[in-house]
Amino acid sequence: MEIKEANVRAKAPNKTDKFVLATQICLRIAATATAMAAAWVIFTANQTVEVLGMSFDARYSYSPALKFFAYANAIAFGFSLMSLFFLFFARHALTATIYYFFFLHDLMMMSLVLSGLAAGTAIGMVARDGNGHTGWLKICDRFEKFCDKVIVSMALSYVAVVCLLVLTVMSAGKSRQI
Repeated sequence: MEIKEANVRAKAPNKTDKFVLATQICLRIAATATAMAAAWVIFTANQTVEVLGMSFDARYSYSPALKFFAYANAIAFGFSLMSLFFLFFARHALTATIYYFFFLHDLMMMSLVLSGLAAGTAIGMVARDGNGHTGWLKICDRFEKFCDKVIVSMALSYVAVVCLLVLTVMSAGKSRQI
């Protein structure tokens, strides 16, 4: 009777480990895909408007904050893709130490994307509303297509941050056995 109970107890963590692994894979795929999509949308965001015969451009590369936002998402995409491959190939040898390295990775990627998102959101608010105290004019009333793409890119980036936050918490929980 004791042998059967021991076998049942040994199978329960196995199902939990499979569930955690499947959740990690799904969240890493989601974080990778949304970071890539956010980077792609912001890299392709540009618009040209003619006013009184003069041509004006709006591009992400004109703002250091939007450049940082774009590159942060591109870097997060690359590193999240590498972590996904590592998780897939090392899925049979996952230990608390490996989960600790995943925790550090996820924390750094989340911090990077979140800081880029904060910078992009700040300049996006100025683009949408302007700032009367400094004399900065709003541009979203003239460059609607550009601003819409920036908003979509930021929304995708927020999804990536949430996925990376959940991954950070999960990896921290699995690495506490060190």
